[in-house]
Amino acid sequence: MTLDGTNTYVLVSADDTSALLIDPGPELAEHREAFLAAIGDRELRAIVLTHQHADHSEMLGSIGSWAPEVPVHAVLERFARHTALVEHGDRIAFGSAPEDAVEVVATPGHTADSISLLHGTTLYSGDTVLGHGTTVVTHPEGSLRDYLDSIAALRGLVDDGRVEVIEPAHGPTIEDPAAVLAYYASHRQERIDQVRAALESGASTAEEVRDIVYSDVPDNVRGAALQIVRAQLEYLDHPPT
Repeated sequence: MTLDGTNTYVLVSADDTSALLIDPGPELAEHREAFLAAIGDRELRAIVLTHQHADHSEMLGSIGSWAPEVPVHAVLERFARHTALVEHGDRIAFGSAPEDAVEVVATPGHTADSISLLHGTTLYSGDTVLGHGTTVVTHPEGSLRDYLDSIAALRGLVDDGRVEVIEPAHGPTIEDPAAVLAYYASHRQERIDQVRAALESGASTAEEVRDIVYSDVPDNVRGAALQIVRAQLEYLDHPPT
């Protein structure tokens, strides 16, 4: 489910004296040692959480031992520390130069609290866009309608030249975001059409729809497929007007 694991990013200020950490990740000593080594002697000014899932947030459980006074910027109150909850459009500074800041881009859908971060023309997408495959729209935490709106908003940022590269929380760098986002949009619509067809053919439960639409998925992701189907059914029950 996490591909090669969770990507934790360290952004460094222009003068190389301070840093910002994106998604501290799972509570693994080796993972913590790796990002602390990347920070080195720089002052850690801020930590940003792209969303609530444990593979991104669990390390915050031990933050008292490795960054007790550092602000944690998050949408949800249970994760935020020493600062206000983040909102779309907020700028989070981590240095004194104008470029030493990230802009919060609300990208709900995978979960309601999902955000992405724009630094220069690089978008740190959390789980909204992955380096391989497509994203699970969780249920009931996420919303397919919100997710489609978020993908449309990101495509707008690409079209406007504001995003040139995407760094996902799982998988490799995305060098052609326009193509990937177009595929995401078309793939979601294809799945919606398949779910609609399954219902018209007589499927009456989420499990039955999953077994038709996602018949080829491995057993270890059947639970995730069921979450997606439930999100798709909710979308079809309340179609956009």
